[in-house]
Amino acid sequence: MAGALLATSIAMPASAQVGFGQPGPPQPTQQQAPPGMETHAASGADDPQKLQTQEPSLPADPLYIPPAAKKKIGTDSGLDEYEKGRTEEIDRDFYGLYYAEKSGDYQFRTAFPVWVERKQPQDRASLFGLTYYNRRSKEMDADVLFPFFWKLRDDNTYTTVVGPWMHRERESRAAAPGLTKVIGRHDNWLAPLWFEGKTDDGGGYFHVPPLLTFTQHTAKNGFNLVGPMFCKWKGGPSCDSRTADNLDLGLVPFYFYGKDDRSEYEIVPPLLHYYSYSDVGDSSVNLWGPVLREHSRESDVFNVMPIFWRNWGKNEDHITVFPLFHYGYDGPSNLLITPFFLNANGDKGEHTFATWGYARYRGRTELDMWTPLYWQYRDPDIGLDRKLFFPFFYRSTSPRHDDIAVLPFFAHFNRPNIRESWWVTPFFNHSNGLTGWETNIVPVFWLGRENNSSHLVVAPFLFDFASPKGRATVVLPGYYRFADRTEVSQLALNTYYHEKKVTGGRDWEFHLFPVLSYGESPNGHWWNFLYGMAGYTREGTMSKMRALYIPIKLSE
Repeated sequence: MAGALLATSIAMPASAQVGFGQPGPPQPTQQQAPPGMETHAASGADDPQKLQTQEPSLPADPLYIPPAAKKKIGTDSGLDEYEKGRTEEIDRDFYGLYYAEKSGDYQFRTAFPVWVERKQPQDRASLFGLTYYNRRSKEMDADVLFPFFWKLRDDNTYTTVVGPWMHRERESRAAAPGLTKVIGRHDNWLAPLWFEGKTDDGGGYFHVPPLLTFTQHTAKNGFNLVGPMFCKWKGGPSCDSRTADNLDLGLVPFYFYGKDDRSEYEIVPPLLHYYSYSDVGDSSVNLWGPVLREHSRESDVFNVMPIFWRNWGKNEDHITVFPLFHYGYDGPSNLLITPFFLNANGDKGEHTFATWGYARYRGRTELDMWTPLYWQYRDPDIGLDRKLFFPFFYRSTSPRHDDIAVLPFFAHFNRPNIRESWWVTPFFNHSNGLTGWETNIVPVFWLGRENNSSHLVVAPFLFDFASPKGRATVVLPGYYRFADRTEVSQLALNTYYHEKKVTGGRDWEFHLFPVLSYGESPNGHWWNFLYGMAGYTREGTMSKMRALYIPIKLSE
């Protein structure tokens, strides 16, 4: 504050010398209405629109900014308005280090750098020796001995700072004509050791950083931290479970507790304790070490882990004593498990029994298992009967199929009128069905047809694949043929033939390596001997010949 006033006191003489406070450039004047004529906020609002008869003129200095506006550009803060009470007439005195200026009720004097003073209506500010600042006004007072002592008043707020100690207080004020109601508050600081205050929302704060103590509260919420202890709440003025609607508190890492309008919890890690309750479903969980208790409207649980487990509800009960037995029922169904056997009855009369080496099931379907040798499964609804005598015999019958396998010598899989397959050892297989047939002798012979496609493989010499779109044939080592609807390529020892459909006919060529080549197209033909030692080409009206590999054009 003292530095700001000092900068002002230094800058003011220079500005005064260049005409500070003189009137700005002339501004356009508004045309006065003749006497007796009524004026409106928007002239011409009640008259018909008139055509413009001359071009608008610009002010003499369109970039001129009034001094009051210039001070506020670039900031939205409320600046202290200097030079109140000035008039157009200015009286100045300047004697070496002494300068004085007077204009109306405004006065500025300085004996720089010992003394600076500014007087305005009901406002006086002085700076002595660049260290003591004094101000007296209607709304603000100040006594500052920089940087050790500050005593300030801003309206009804008083602030005192002595070194690291600060006290600020705002007095309460009732609402009155021209005045708004003000709620009192105060702050007391001994930085950085101690901070305390009362806020205008009915709350306050108290901080002692060296003791890790931080508290803050309003009339509706707050947060307290004292070392490892903490409390956060909403809906009340203090950390009290009887008044707060939402509360979380604890002593880290030993104890935690919380609640809101629908639930509550408690955690004690050293005791392996956890408790929670919720109004939703009237449910609760309570854990003490290995003992667990749960409750809801539908069921209850009581466990002593890992030995005893029990949960029950309406028309059901389940109990486990590990590792001796488990028993439970749910309506008409029940289950009993022991180390020796399992016995279960379902709610539709189905029954399951299992013990070491044998298991059976009776219900809509039937299953018998003599593990691992013999399994039999039956489904009377679809007439299915399936047997497995591991690993030699498999038999499955139903109205839809008839399968038998005597491994590894023989197998027959039959779906009547759809598909039938025979296996003799893993190497011979023959199958036929609605869309084709196939015979295989693994790994040297494959022959078959599927719809309009066929294949023949005699490995590793013959490969033939045919379909409506084309055919590929390979006979190693000297023959291959690939054909489709538009193109044929064939290689037989040292001969090569290629043919394809083109516009106007077909284009084909034949090569007898390395002696002779011949080809024709819809526009002509060509031949070569020894790849061009002698040759001839005709294409349309153009013809040329080759002699000793040199092309000679005969006609265009």
